[in-house]
Amino acid sequence: MNTHNDISTVIWDADNTIWSWMEFAVPAYEAMCQTIAGIAGRSFEESAAAMKVFYSARATLEDEGLIQGLRADGFFDHVADFDQERVIHEAQRVFSAVRRQRLRVYPGIGETIQYIHERGIRQVIVTDAPARQARARLRHSGISSSIEKVFTMPSAVIPDLPHAFQNPELGLYELAHSVLEDEKPNTNLEHILKLTREAIAREVVIIGDNLAKDMALAEAYGCRGIHAAYGVAHPDLVARIQQFAPARVTNRNTQSPGNLPLMEGQPRDFGARMQTARSPSDILDLLFSISALG
Repeated sequence: MNTHNDISTVIWDADNTIWSWMEFAVPAYEAMCQTIAGIAGRSFEESAAAMKVFYSARATLEDEGLIQGLRADGFFDHVADFDQERVIHEAQRVFSAVRRQRLRVYPGIGETIQYIHERGIRQVIVTDAPARQARARLRHSGISSSIEKVFTMPSAVIPDLPHAFQNPELGLYELAHSVLEDEKPNTNLEHILKLTREAIAREVVIIGDNLAKDMALAEAYGCRGIHAAYGVAHPDLVARIQQFAPARVTNRNTQSPGNLPLMEGQPRDFGARMQTARSPSDILDLLFSISALG
């Protein structure tokens, strides 16, 4: 039973709120780049530059058509008997292996999510990650039993995608899933939560790292927010991920020190309705201090 009747729903962001996207993505992209370089007989730097052209054109680091795009740009033209499907599988295998090794929820987050669940409060994830990537991350997170549903962006339609990636089997992972029509902060919460705007303002708390997305969504609905400030990326990781995509692209995936100033011109007068979590251990205290505000 919900013992905190003024909170019915907690909306979690995923990347850089539940786990650090940069901590697994940076070494995963580096490992994939090294693999691609070896197959193409090129240097790491040449391969990274070609990846940057591709991801810049797609305006996201989450486009799964990398190998097809590199081939279309002539990157593999000198490779004899080039087997596109084999290379896609190898690149995906390397990326996934690093993700499995490096993806860990922040210390204390699992216990926090479990505690909220035990209080009878509904928890959902709303992420701008594409469906296939979001589901793969959640599969390895160990938190799905306490989450009611995950809402993601659709996976892009990729030409020549091997059959195994079109409808990926994710073992026993069966967390309820829906695809969003709009990224945060334009997500229609009334539709996905089946609550009125008034109920959302009164009963919902949004937890996320990105001021321009998660906290702006809270602001748009007048609901309460917890800014996961601990999710701001380390400058070294920011510099390393920008080997593969420019800042305008990487900023879509993470809140970094370099893009915080972009928020200064936007209204941020949340007052007591927005709190800042400097570490994951702050979240429970903040959540129930928010609850006490009524």
